[in-house]
Amino acid sequence: MNKKQQEKKRGFNIRTAVIVAATTVATSIMAFTDVNTMLYKTSILSLPEHAPYNGLTNPVKKIPNWTHLESGKRDLPYSQLAESDLTDLPYYDPGQLQVSTDSLKWGNPVDDSIRNAKITYSVPYLGTYKLDGIEGAGSHPAIDIKVPEGTPVYAIGNGVVSKVSNQSSGFGEHIVVQHNNFPSFDDPNTKTVLYSSYSHLSATLVNVGDVVTKGQQIALSGETGTATTPHVHFQIDNDQAPWHPFWPFTWKEVADAGLDFFSAVNAGLGKESATATTINPMKYVQKYMDNSVTPTVTPEPPAETTPEVTPTATETNPVDAVSYVASTETPETTATTETTTPTDTATEVVTEVAPTTSTTTSTATSFSDVPADNKYYESITYLVEKNIIKGYDDGTFKPNQPVNRAEALKFILESISAAIETGTLPFTDVTKDAWYSGYLFTAYKREIVNGNPDGTFRPENTVNKAEFFKILFNGLSVDIDPVVTVAPYEDVATTAWFASYISYAKELGILDTQAKTINPSVGMTRGEVADAMWRLMKLVK
Repeated sequence: MNKKQQEKKRGFNIRTAVIVAATTVATSIMAFTDVNTMLYKTSILSLPEHAPYNGLTNPVKKIPNWTHLESGKRDLPYSQLAESDLTDLPYYDPGQLQVSTDSLKWGNPVDDSIRNAKITYSVPYLGTYKLDGIEGAGSHPAIDIKVPEGTPVYAIGNGVVSKVSNQSSGFGEHIVVQHNNFPSFDDPNTKTVLYSSYSHLSATLVNVGDVVTKGQQIALSGETGTATTPHVHFQIDNDQAPWHPFWPFTWKEVADAGLDFFSAVNAGLGKESATATTINPMKYVQKYMDNSVTPTVTPEPPAETTPEVTPTATETNPVDAVSYVASTETPETTATTETTTPTDTATEVVTEVAPTTSTTTSTATSFSDVPADNKYYESITYLVEKNIIKGYDDGTFKPNQPVNRAEALKFILESISAAIETGTLPFTDVTKDAWYSGYLFTAYKREIVNGNPDGTFRPENTVNKAEFFKILFNGLSVDIDPVVTVAPYEDVATTAWFASYISYAKELGILDTQAKTINPSVGMTRGEVADAMWRLMKLVK
């Protein structure tokens, strides 16, 4: 183990000591992400390689010339517009977007160009839902591009499709493309992993795992999800974002701040999270684009509508996003698991070790399915003695049984000696008398978990190895080097989103150091969870 690794391990020991210490660890778990996001990620564990980076292009190439378009054509789909009605996507200039609309004169080519850009980029990066938006004044982590229904949408660079999702609210139909070894926003010589996303689509033309090239058409724009006018919600997340697309705050945080959703965006709620996990997508594209175009347009007043927006459900992972498009858009939720009413932030779920539906007092030595020669005997015995896990009424432990979300919460909270509370839950598939309701309420109150767009929690969903170790280390605030140069196992590529977590778990000896493969997409069993936590606790001693 080199000096860097030793220092990292010492820091880990200090932080993880809390896992057996006491209740003070509760706050360290606040960084958990949503397990459902992990679930979608694990469906694409072995993403194929894509062509090397070779520059970028705009997500939309042609838009209506809004300042010249005849009023009768403003609501037409893209296919019904003539070539003469279209112009190149305007250059994104934050300075232009904050120019007062009242100061712009018709017939002046410069003013008309500015007006066209303002209509097109209705909500700037980290902007607000006000007509004359200022970049950095709010917390909208994307840029909304107003376009007609059916406008071709293109991959900005070479990559692999990591997500294709269709939601009735929030982002609606959307695509996420993973880009490996792309230049960072600040330094073209520094390589990183980025995720571009395109939301509110009317049709998707790719599938998860598809390799796409720069400028390849991947979708058609639309008005799906929570939106009142056709547009493309264009966003770029970095690899630190726990889910894609990322949204910086939850409904609960909105309520706690005494704001409505739009006021929260305009006030910049969660801006620090957005700044840390997203980048300005249009500035990034323009910085590395092969050819930038700043179009000029001719005058003609566009139709202006008044905003009519109402926050609704969020998408499957944390929270709610709104897109304002040409001052007429409704909330757009972003997430990968959220409810239609204010719920919580990301739910991460470290796989737990078995629910206890009774006051079973059996020890490992008495479990009929855990004999002394069972490979998990020692770990199960230890955790049972610590009263962290228990068996079933029939005298079994079921070490080969997969661990679900409810069990995971129980494991997390009991391992940190959290005080379990009870209260009313917003999830339609959870009753107050469910054995895990107290654990779920406690996790919900502490903002560890949130729900799904349909108002459910889905407590029976399982958690796999890739998810488990990312959740575990993120929950303990372990600072792990994201760069992996040597594959820890044959089935874990160095570029995989979970590679650093699996690699670190192997380095600590939590995972089998002699195995050639680890099967990261396979669900964790009760025995495996017990063994991993036992090994972790031994390190903390």
